[in-house]
Amino acid sequence: MQLSTERHVSMGTPALPPTPHAFRTSWLRAAGTLVFVSLTLQHGFSLHRVANLVLNCLNVLLAAFFTADLILSWVRSGRRRKDLALRRFEYVLLGVFLVLLAVSAALSPEVAGQLVGFLHLESRAILLFDLVKLFLLLLLCVQLLRATARLFGKAVRPELILAGSFATLILVGTFLLLLPNATASDRAGLSIVDAFFTATSATCVTGLMVRDIAADFSRFGQMVVLGLLQVGGLGIITFVAFLSAFSMRSLPVPQMMAFRQIVNASSQSDLRRQLLGIIAAVAIIEGLGALLLFEFLPADHGDVLQRIYWSVFHSVSAFCNAGIALEPDGIASLRGNAGISLTLMSLVILGGLGFLVMFELLHYRLTHIRPLRRFAFFRRLHAGQPLARLTLQTKIAVTMMIALLVIGTIGFWLLEWRNTLRECDAGESWMVAAFYSAISRTAGFSAVPVGQLRDATLLLLMVLMMIGANPVSTGGGIKTVSFGILLLALKAMVARRDRIEAFGRTIPGRTLFAALSVFVLYIATAVAAMFLLALTDPDLSFRNRTFEVIGGLSTVGFSTGITPELSAPGKLVLCILMFIGRVGPISLVLSVFQSGHALDYEFPEEEVVVG
Repeated sequence: MQLSTERHVSMGTPALPPTPHAFRTSWLRAAGTLVFVSLTLQHGFSLHRVANLVLNCLNVLLAAFFTADLILSWVRSGRRRKDLALRRFEYVLLGVFLVLLAVSAALSPEVAGQLVGFLHLESRAILLFDLVKLFLLLLLCVQLLRATARLFGKAVRPELILAGSFATLILVGTFLLLLPNATASDRAGLSIVDAFFTATSATCVTGLMVRDIAADFSRFGQMVVLGLLQVGGLGIITFVAFLSAFSMRSLPVPQMMAFRQIVNASSQSDLRRQLLGIIAAVAIIEGLGALLLFEFLPADHGDVLQRIYWSVFHSVSAFCNAGIALEPDGIASLRGNAGISLTLMSLVILGGLGFLVMFELLHYRLTHIRPLRRFAFFRRLHAGQPLARLTLQTKIAVTMMIALLVIGTIGFWLLEWRNTLRECDAGESWMVAAFYSAISRTAGFSAVPVGQLRDATLLLLMVLMMIGANPVSTGGGIKTVSFGILLLALKAMVARRDRIEAFGRTIPGRTLFAALSVFVLYIATAVAAMFLLALTDPDLSFRNRTFEVIGGLSTVGFSTGITPELSAPGKLVLCILMFIGRVGPISLVLSVFQSGHALDYEFPEEEVVVG
């Protein structure tokens, strides 16, 4: 009776009216939805000039709304400094947008005409409208990242959010690639399976393609692929952690601890430095790579703007270890260009090196350069700190990368010097061999047709693809450190030692357990995929089927040329493989199954016979 009375009272209590903050949040979400719809209509469809003008005016109103919201929220805030810290990205975007808008409006007619002609635009008004659209697009991205960050506040497991973020990005990319303007005007549109495959390949930085991106995709479609490459290469989680760490919006402790473990940060401030270093390193490396590619690219590749676009696209594709090229033959037509080959190789190696190893090597070299110690700033920065030393992970990773690069180069040259390299001179043949050795573990640029390689060469490439890149990098595979630990375990067994040792350190047994788990899951996934492809595409040879599976699971864009010929179920099998390879088999398993608790008991040991 008491329960029914309480229920009656609660039902009779009037609901509280929405707060002003709730109204503002609803309006911001509605405006963000309008931004997405407007930009999608303008770039995804061929609209009449009047419709474009109406949408441009809508964009101006939306930009004015967001600008007014930012300014008024700061003016009305009782703690303006905190408000600036919480939404610093939005305020920075607003400031840059207003400056660019003012500069563009103040340009003289002559300068404005030259700029409009250089950008292939119709008028200065179009330039101003495009600035507004860019501002809205960036604001929309920040809104989406903040929405993703709110998921972390719901205590969802990081592994599940990692897998979900990639899946969401793939679905968004599929939707954008299905728009009419995503393909060239003289080409047929993408089917749902082909759009899903392309979005998965780009998001998972694999590089396998079922359509020619240079001929079949419009500039809008190529830009969608480029965006998927960049975001997929770094991962949405990296951007979310960066946004949260630098906006004073703390995530739950388990999620922040997970981020700190991933980037090897000892504290919250160290996490901020690491995340800032990752974003800065990506911008600097990709920017320098684009500059070098532009310098070495022949002038017959279009005008200045087209060559800038080509350079930026391939710099991002190489550093993110995707291997997607805007050339119909990969980069075979440019393999004699040593500058482009070396630049792409360097970008691929740096992308596969891993951010932890990259930062540690840089810090190690800086602290061991004696002239730098003479500067007071350097001494204050490292006051009370011992000289940096390389960790065991960095030593194993660098050793494995150098060994695999040398072995792969020599092996490829010995196997192919009388086959695909017979028409190359000595220098070019060694350059192609080194190029394939470097990119086969992470990226998929093709300098010679892969389908013409010997079976022994394909086997060598499959081993390199399976080993992959370093941990916390843009590459795939089981990772060089995992493979190195397995080799060290084999060495310890042959030497009849009960401990795994390397570089004066003992590797814990749980690390070997993790490496074995990754290896077993990789092999099991590859075997299952080959079995499924044998059912969906029985006409494929075992050689081509195996190479395609290893390339997809290792997120390497190498193919013997059968990818466009796969059936729809076969393409979906490869999509699942690429997704597993990008997320990681262990992370995917942890996202599905609840983590167990530590056991407080131990059974007696008993020997078993193996081998």
